[in-house]
Amino acid sequence: MKPTIPPFLLRWILPCMTVCALLLAACQVHAQRDTLGVLPVKVIPAVATKLSHARKTLSAEQMSQSLLEQFVPSINATRKFQVVVRSDLKELVADDDKARVLNPDKDKGFNLADTKYLTVLTIDDYDDQTQRLEQKISNTTLTKRTIRLSLIAKIYESATGKLLESTSKSISSTDAQQTLNEATNDAEVTDSLIRTVVKESADWAATQVVDVIFPVKVLAKTDKIVTVNRGEGSGVAADQVWRVFAVGKELVDPDTKEVLGKEEVEIGKVRITDVLPKFSRAVILDDRGIAEGAILRK
Repeated sequence: MKPTIPPFLLRWILPCMTVCALLLAACQVHAQRDTLGVLPVKVIPAVATKLSHARKTLSAEQMSQSLLEQFVPSINATRKFQVVVRSDLKELVADDDKARVLNPDKDKGFNLADTKYLTVLTIDDYDDQTQRLEQKISNTTLTKRTIRLSLIAKIYESATGKLLESTSKSISSTDAQQTLNEATNDAEVTDSLIRTVVKESADWAATQVVDVIFPVKVLAKTDKIVTVNRGEGSGVAADQVWRVFAVGKELVDPDTKEVLGKEEVEIGKVRITDVLPKFSRAVILDDRGIAEGAILRK
């Protein structure tokens, strides 16, 4: 007589098996992601001096930490990398070493060599401008403040130290408030603007890193609609117009033999219509041979 599993036990085992299968699949997907090391944000000396003389005291270290804290969630939201922050590396290595001492048979868990890419953000300019207009009739003052942050994003290949891309952008934000002449809330205005500029800068940097390593690509094409491999939190937004390129052969410098990239030929344009969690859809505006695998650039 074959042993049977009681029905009540079967009802408990099947859901557990399902959960375990889902967790295993999630772990396998996560393990396939390349590791991106994020180094501390640099602030050039000239900017550090500006920050130290700002009306509301803001140190270079505070600005650096704030940008880093915004950048890590932004790059995580792209779902393209396993992210390791450089400031955490010593602890990760130390913990892994201790575990192997206690259990020599333990497989190696963390390895700096496994970090495939490194990214470095540098704040190379900062400006804080305020304009005031006093209105005597209403006894109020209109304060207009603009904060601008200039950022450089560099992406390296860890194994070779090769600089894959260095790009920069200046991002600004403006706020205006009307207050009684006897009152002032410059600090609140400044704090709000700084948060806005830092968040926009972090989102831009994350998008740059992903676009360099994993360009936006066409996953599928049906009639006048294409599906691309970018979703929410990846810099893709409705109504954006992207140019579409066919990828050709590798371009090699005849003197240095260095691979400079791949030939790209523009073959059309698309406009984003729907942004979903993991992918987006776009309508084709110009089609000169758009096909699966083509890459998109703004």
